[in-house]
Amino acid sequence: MDSQSIKSENPNLNDGLLEYGTIKTLRDDKTMKKIGEGFETIGSLFFGFQQINPRFDNFQVSSLSVVDVKVRCYYVKDFSKTHKVKIGNELYELENYDVDSKQKFMYLFLRKVGEWNGQNLVKTVKS
Repeated sequence: MDSQSIKSENPNLNDGLLEYGTIKTLRDDKTMKKIGEGFETIGSLFFGFQQINPRFDNFQVSSLSVVDVKVRCYYVKDFSKTHKVKIGNELYELENYDVDSKQKFMYLFLRKVGEWNGQNLVKTVKS
């Protein structure tokens, strides 16, 4: 095997660790008033940033203009399009994801929705 095929079979997933999960509203037990939000982590994955390929990726999402980041990570069966993705303090919604034919990797097409300040989501305003 040459080095190019080894590299394509073993991608670098060393750009970081992402968390995926849901956002839960936190409420006061007595008054039931909202006191903040919590990110409930379901799992975490090592990932590698990927270049968006307009010719191919346009088939995966309705509009590439809404996609901020594309990442590659290992495939997990419990992953859902309803999950939120947190990379560092940045929170993303999943526009779509694509699983390779061997079900080894998945490609996530992410749209940034805000910053996570530890207690609340600070929404990003797009112009």
